[in-house]
Amino acid sequence: MVLCPKHLEISLQELKADMEKLMVIPGGFKVLLVEDSTLFRQLFKETLHNRLPSIELYEATNGAEALEKIEALHPKLIFMDIRLPDENGLELTQKIKARYPNTIVIILTGFDLPEYRDFSSRYADYFFSKDSSTTEIIFTLIKSLLPDRVYEGIPPFQSEIMSSGSG
Repeated sequence: MVLCPKHLEISLQELKADMEKLMVIPGGFKVLLVEDSTLFRQLFKETLHNRLPSIELYEATNGAEALEKIEALHPKLIFMDIRLPDENGLELTQKIKARYPNTIVIILTGFDLPEYRDFSSRYADYFFSKDSSTTEIIFTLIKSLLPDRVYEGIPPFQSEIMSSGSG
């Protein structure tokens, strides 16, 4: 059966709408925040939920917990702190990318050092410092990964994340 151009366009629009619905149901887009600072983790989590209420957000406070959650949940996006209690976040990122190369890893640190940037450029997808001026860039990046439908009804960004001083 061949559809006329108009019906084909309608069918494609319906298919796109169905695919976008799949992205906003539970399991559609999982994010893992690997961060040992309780204050920063809570602020970042609240900001993500305010801006992206349809994503599933999980937390890990150390490398071992992060690896367990990655294995169980298969998140599409990971925010990784560098200084963790049991493991270096850069080395953890290297392990994650070796096993899950399609998972996007964003290094998010309070220590914007050249050696961290250099290591990150080889293994992580992005590197950002923990200050509120980079928050909008992070949301722009996340938005580029999600369908537009996720953003319907979400107010414009207002700086909500503050530096916690942790790494």
